[in-house]
Amino acid sequence: RKAVNCHEQALQMLHNIHGENTAHQEIAGTLHNLGNAWIMLDDFRKSISYHEQALQMIRSIHGKNTTHPDIGEWLNNLGVAWYKLGDPRKAVSYYEEAVEVMQSTHGQNTAHPLIATSLLINLGT
Repeated sequence: RKAVNCHEQALQMLHNIHGENTAHQEIAGTLHNLGNAWIMLDDFRKSISYHEQALQMIRSIHGKNTTHPDIGEWLNNLGVAWYKLGDPRKAVSYYEEAVEVMQSTHGQNTAHPLIATSLLINLGT
């Protein structure tokens, strides 16, 4: 719970620095970190909420159809949260999209550790 409090304080500071309605990489990263912290505390609905905010922000920064490593990783984390919430179909949808983004980012036939260990393993569960 201490991690959540620290990330919430950081988020508030970043909003004060960059503006409440500003899309910024640091804000998106902090939202993502909050999503991860809530996964660790088994509050998957809060995790999903923060991960969706982070994903929406990062896509607004880099472009909706742009592939970026963060987008792939964050889609994967949304899949994890949905899986833990008990919706494996929704999880698989996010895992598949994450694999597509990561393969597009790193190359279709590139052996990349994030693709192998995080994404394809999750699709196999």
